[in-house]
Amino acid sequence: MFKLKLSESPMKNFYLSLIFSGISISAFAQDTIYMDKDYQELDTKENAEFFKIITPNAEDADFLNTTYFMDGTKKAEQSYDLKEEKKVYQGLHKHYYESGELFYQLPFKNGKKHGHLLAYWENGTKRRHDVFKKDELKEGKVWNEEGEELDYFAYHIPASFPGGQEKLQAFLKENINMPQEQERGTVVKVILKFTINPEGDLSEIQIVEGAPHRYNAESVRVLANMPKWNPSIRFGEQVATRYSLPIIFRK
Repeated sequence: MFKLKLSESPMKNFYLSLIFSGISISAFAQDTIYMDKDYQELDTKENAEFFKIITPNAEDADFLNTTYFMDGTKKAEQSYDLKEEKKVYQGLHKHYYESGELFYQLPFKNGKKHGHLLAYWENGTKRRHDVFKKDELKEGKVWNEEGEELDYFAYHIPASFPGGQEKLQAFLKENINMPQEQERGTVVKVILKFTINPEGDLSEIQIVEGAPHRYNAESVRVLANMPKWNPSIRFGEQVATRYSLPIIFRK
């Protein structure tokens, strides 16, 4: 076991403390988290599409999350603070093509988009320029790969149930079979998370907050029998996304 001698100077102790602190931080920063194509964390490297390293004490925030393709090419840099165990994005976030070229950058302030979103085609041509203030879009322009301006469209359109929230609630009300044992005047909630793929199909249904088995099974059954959703669209392309949905049993 390594021990400091009492005769060693305070300054030497200080330097040793710095060295050990640096080793501790470096070890933490090298923790590698593997993810699948939908950015869901995996227990092993097998079937991973990406990996990320979380570094404490980023320039603009408490943490820097750097995501890489499996060949080590950087995919994204996202800084954030942790407030009550919730991520609050801060600073300039950058995303890259697999070729290593900058895809887009977007600044955040206290968890809100705030500033200029600049996106580029892989050949370096500007793809879009949006201006946000506290999450509110102020103005924006979009161009094709040849540099010709297009009709404006939002860079991100969230996934949605066909017809919107009212249609979703109507579907749930019509299709949920209420367990007979539930007492009148009571409410039971099940929260599920699932993937909506680029074609709008639902998969990878998980129970985040469960209830007695009958409620969990009924919630999963209803989701499995839903029609296709409108998939999430980012930068004009349909992409997979994870979605959380509460199912309320009210009698």
